[in-house]
Amino acid sequence: MTKTLKIIVLLVSIICLESCSKKKKEEINSAEMSYTKAMEMLKKKNYNEAAEEFSKIDDEYPFSKWASKAQTMAVYAYYKEEEYAKLIGIVDDFTRLNPANENVPYMTYMKGLSFYNQIPQIDRAQDDTQQSSYSFRELIARFPETEYAIDARKKLEFIDEHLAGTKMSIGRYQINNKNFVGAIENFTEVINRYRLTSQTPEAYFRLIEIYYKIGVKEESNKIFQHLKSIYPQNTWTKMAQKIDPNFI
Repeated sequence: MTKTLKIIVLLVSIICLESCSKKKKEEINSAEMSYTKAMEMLKKKNYNEAAEEFSKIDDEYPFSKWASKAQTMAVYAYYKEEEYAKLIGIVDDFTRLNPANENVPYMTYMKGLSFYNQIPQIDRAQDDTQQSSYSFRELIARFPETEYAIDARKKLEFIDEHLAGTKMSIGRYQINNKNFVGAIENFTEVINRYRLTSQTPEAYFRLIEIYYKIGVKEESNKIFQHLKSIYPQNTWTKMAQKIDPNFI
């Protein structure tokens, strides 16, 4: 390569680097401007518009420092607008592509909170309740010391109580319809999975009641002894005692 050609190649390289640097700087400035614009929308409580503007930043400038921040703000904006499906979609994409990002605890919490806000009455299907439980438990397992995990633990108390209440409601219905096998399964699940809830004493009582009704009195008495040892002064324990005066 001649000296002249080397100089030309060097100049072209310099021009390309300057051009790339300029383009990169323009992209950063544009991403920042978009972020600022979206924040203004958010302040005016135009949540849906703000969320869409935040989402565009990740689409148009995926490798900028604003992309990650924009996604977390899009999640917040969609939450305020109660657009839970869109929020969950962003969270799933974010955590899949950025598993080690510092915002993962927040994103996981917001996903759990979205399902939590959609928890139905106990006589309805509990899919959202279960999904909220999964998200909060994942959060606690992976990020136990975060402020989000602290709140998640409190919400899990309600979730477990709610799911236990659903199982109890189904079990009572099954008793009335003489589906004793199904009822036993539901009450046993309450005892095993939701034993720290207020539903547990009644679950024991219902098992005692069922086994006594179908003639398995030995098992009924055995469960009564266990109930009495754990909850000696509970109302359900006193009710169980009345099923059979021979219970000891």
